[in-house]
Parts: sequence; structure tokens; C-alpha cells
Amino acid sequence: MTGEMHIKGVPVTKYKRSAVSSTDEWPSKYSKVFVQLDDGLEFSFTDKRRFAKVRFLEDPESVPPISELGPDALFEPMQVNEFVDSLSKKKIAIKALLLDQSYISGIGNWLADEVLYQARIHPLQLAASLSKESCEALHRSIKEVIEYAVEVDADSSRFPAEWLFHFRWGKKPGKVNGKKIEFITAGGRVDPMAARKGDLVLYSGDLLPTEAR
Repeated sequence: MTGEMHIKGVPVTKYKRSAVSSTDEWPSKYSKVFVQLDDGLEFSFTDKRRFAKVRFLEDPESVPPISELGPDALFEPMQVNEFVDSLSKKKIAIKALLLDQSYISGIGNWLADEVLYQARIHPLQLAASLSKESCEALHRSIKEVIEYAVEVDADSSRFPAEWLFHFRWGKKPGKVNGKKIEFITAGGRVDPMAARKGDLVLYSGDLLPTEAR
């Protein structure tokens, strides 16, 4: 999940950390692949972080890593009963599971933070220990957060003001709804958490669900 595809003349999607803006030179200095078609259309793949790889394949869906991807979080969501049953068998921290693209594809770091925050689930809680109600809340928040982000073309300035997204960047101290944000490591990534409406409590430096007290 790194890099962006840009088409010449098409406004750039306003990602939080986009390496390219519509006013930059073309192609961008961060361009890794530049293509010009016979009809004049030009597009470029940029990757400021230099993590991405580009391969040209005849049947990409049959070759790893694409062939190993799980169902798409937006277009191929699990049914809620299937999701609840699946989580009950996963003895792994829930955020790490959400970041596993072989389980569900399309959920990156900030999305995992947001859906867990809105479902009021601690990122280190084992998936198998989640109640049926928590699993259903997570299933619902995944759908709602992704659909809304797509609806506004990932323009973060249009995300709801109460989303954790606006407070999670840069590991800076702050508060959400009057509750202090804490940063922990979950799934190999830094995770911001904030107590929300009394549903999460501070315990031994970490935020844990109320039932874990």
C-alpha cells in the first residue's frame, strides 16, 4: 500500500500524505513509471517512499501477491455472520488481523485505527475474544468508514470532525472528545487510541475495553 497512480490533466486525489499535487511538474520527480498511450493519454506511477514495486504480467490475478489477497473490504465484504464466525477462530490481535491483506484486502493503517476506534475496540484485543456485538460493530464500521472515504474521494478535509483520523498523525499529544490520545504499537505499527464516551478505560498505560478491567 504505497505509491499513487496519476493521470495527466485529472485532478489529484487529496490524500493526507500525497507526494504529488495538481500544480507539480509533469511527470513528478517521484515518478517510477511513466506511460504515454497512442491516444495521447499520459499516466504516471509515483512513490515518494520508494517501497513499491512495479511488474508487468499477463495475468496478475494468478500471481502472488495479488493471488494471495483476501476479499476486498469494499467490493467483496463478508456477510456479518461469516465475519463473526471467522473472528472467533483468530487468536491474533485484531489490528494485526485487519492489516493482514490475505484476510481482508484494502484496510491499511489509518483505516484500521479508524474502524477500531469507531467500533470501540482496543487494537491489541485478540480477535477470538471479541463479543458478537463487538464483531458486528466492527463489521458495520468497516463498511461505513470505507464507503464514506470513497464517497468524498479520500479528501480528508471532508472527513467527519469526530473521526480519529484528524488526531492520529505525527504522534503529537492531543485529545479527542476531551480524552487523551495514547500511542501504542500494534501489528507492527504505531496506533493512536483515545478513550471514547467511557467505553474505553485507561489501564497500565494502555487503553483496554471496559470488560477487560
